Amino acid sequence: GNLRHRGIMPRCLDVLFRTISDYQAKKFVFKPDKLNGFEILSEEDALLERQHEMNQRFAGSGRFAFRHKDSDPEIASQASVEPIPLLGLDEDNMYSVFVTYIEIYNNSVYDLLEDSGIQKTLESKIIREDANRHMFVHGVTEVEVKTVEDALEVFQMGQKRKRMGHTVLNAESSRSHSVFNIRLVQAPTDSQGENVVQDRQNITVSQLSLVDLAGSERSSRTKNTGVRLREAGNINNSLMTLRTCLEYLRENQLAASNGLAPKKVPYRDSKITHMFKNYFDGEGQVSMIVCINPRIEDYDENMQVMKFAEMTQEVQIARATPMKQDLGLTPGRRKANKLFKIAVNNLNELGIPEAKDLEVDVGLVYSLGPDFPAYEMDSPEAQIKIRELMHYLEQRIEKRKKLRANLDIKCDSFRQMLMNLDRDNLQLRTELASLKAVYKQERDRSAALEKKVRIHESSIDVLNNTLSKQERQIEELTFKLNEKENMLTQKEHEKEKQKKKFSSKLAVESDKNKREFELKLREQRVKLQERMRIKDEKLRLVSNILQSEDLPSLPRSQSSENILNEKDRGAYTARTEESSVPATRTDIYATPRHGAAAANNRHRRSRSAGDKWLEHRAANPVPLGTIMQPYLKNRKSVTKLTDLKELTAHGTTKYCLVSQDADTDGDVETKLYKGNVIPTCGGGAQVVFNDVECLKQKSPVHSPTRKRPSNGNISALGGGAVPSTVTSAQDVASRCNLGIEGHSSKKSKI
Repeated sequence: GNLRHRGIMPRCLDVLFRTISDYQAKKFVFKPDKLNGFEILSEEDALLERQHEMNQRFAGSGRFAFRHKDSDPEIASQASVEPIPLLGLDEDNMYSVFVTYIEIYNNSVYDLLEDSGIQKTLESKIIREDANRHMFVHGVTEVEVKTVEDALEVFQMGQKRKRMGHTVLNAESSRSHSVFNIRLVQAPTDSQGENVVQDRQNITVSQLSLVDLAGSERSSRTKNTGVRLREAGNINNSLMTLRTCLEYLRENQLAASNGLAPKKVPYRDSKITHMFKNYFDGEGQVSMIVCINPRIEDYDENMQVMKFAEMTQEVQIARATPMKQDLGLTPGRRKANKLFKIAVNNLNELGIPEAKDLEVDVGLVYSLGPDFPAYEMDSPEAQIKIRELMHYLEQRIEKRKKLRANLDIKCDSFRQMLMNLDRDNLQLRTELASLKAVYKQERDRSAALEKKVRIHESSIDVLNNTLSKQERQIEELTFKLNEKENMLTQKEHEKEKQKKKFSSKLAVESDKNKREFELKLREQRVKLQERMRIKDEKLRLVSNILQSEDLPSLPRSQSSENILNEKDRGAYTARTEESSVPATRTDIYATPRHGAAAANNRHRRSRSAGDKWLEHRAANPVPLGTIMQPYLKNRKSVTKLTDLKELTAHGTTKYCLVSQDADTDGDVETKLYKGNVIPTCGGGAQVVFNDVECLKQKSPVHSPTRKRPSNGNISALGGGAVPSTVTSAQDVASRCNLGIEGHSSKKSKI
């Protein structure tokens, strides 16, 4: 509203207070119980509460402190049209008005009338359900007001705490939903119409909730960021939940007409819908006022709002019929009591002392009319008084006839009602007897069933005990099993650690032994080369002696350095003879092997399948500089052959081992050991080597001597094989032996 025309809330308060102005109860007769209900205080307790409020007003503290009237233009405005009081008010009840003011900010409920400083932060409240399954804000402050000005003053006090903000579209924008509740509490009076009946079951509470919904916002237009953006998101979510609930109600309405099951309405998704759940379920009436701004820039928002409003008009809810309480007291007793008191006061003013002893009786009284008129006759011709008396008597007789007829009718109705009651009583007694018989049968049946239930309960207890024991055993066994598994896992880890440890040690020892072996082999090779050099020198000297023409006559010597003795010559002759025996003789008498053959050495694969090579070489081979390079078609190279599947799988038919070593001259010598992969009877495979390919490079600078050895074998001087060198030395020794023994004829050079 404005200064000239008050808004909806002031008009509602005006109508309400003008209607109940003469029927309001004294303050603090009704007191909130903090559980969405009220309790009735006695006259003494209400008087103490009023005195306490007065003391706080004079002290100037608390919510009841004196406040300046007409502090707000809306409160001071009296330019509205006088409202018309409502009809249908029960005059035998007493009324009180309570107001609350809350806001829903970021989906949390806050009490704007909480008794705390404005600068303090308000505590959030929770929504609960009372004994009548009505939703309410727990711990909310309810203020009793007696006039419109008091209610508006309380409203303005909460309005100062309401959260407002500045946006691009509005200078003062509501950042929350606000709810102003007006609760009308009424209770019937006693039989005399003076005091409220002290029974809280007879209290009736009516509520009017005025809800100010914050408008939906689009961040693209408001340019909100930070806290304002979060507030806008919560406002839009709550409005979307409200729309979803109304759509569900519309769908349930259509489903009920088609005989389908209704859907569950998501009231709890938002505080605003959760609070007004009872209104949507039919325990109240919901009216909506849509405010739009008729500008072209707001066309999209206005269309959405109008569609929402159109959809809400189609929602219809079955409203519950309120039940009026009837205590059986005389209607109009309060007004009669008021008129009686007025009459007593008038009598007191007239100076009649007997008026003080009169007792009010608002019960129904039968009367034949007013008192008899004055019938004293001063003369025998008082015809006027006689006619008045006759008229009065005729009225009394007529009144008596009507009352008599009315009494007869009431007696007949009472007799008929009594007969009906007697008949109903007899029928009820018959039904009671039959029900007692049925009850006895059901009681016996119930006793038998209870006995069976006890037996089954005892069996169930035994089974539960057994089950508990079994569960404990299972838990113990499970615990032991877990311990064993943990121990096994720990042992496996230790085993893996030991395996890795020993593997590393074995690798270290293998490398160490390999280095030592290579070192010893190198030393032995050097020693053998030195020995061969000495022997070659000796043989060269002997050859020179033999080839010399002027060979002096030397006596036969038994020196072991130059010639062989008889024993050695005999042994040499014997070895020569033994070596001349053909090897085929031993093969003829060889013992044959028995048992299943592990593999077929003559195994031959199909040539059409093609050969697949498995090349086994070092991880970092030395590059070959030869023109002729090894070429293996359809091969697979590996550095470590640890898996048997490399030989058995993928159709592997050939195996090649590439070995690179240094020869005596320090040059790289590459050897390719080739073999066939033959399957075995155990499902595995074995390699039968059948070829060695050698790739070697020699430097022309360090070429070997071109002199022919004494045995005619050039490779003997290269320092290659030790057995061939020893054999050549033995041949030279035998020749020298024959030469030293002497011959007259001159021999040709060998």
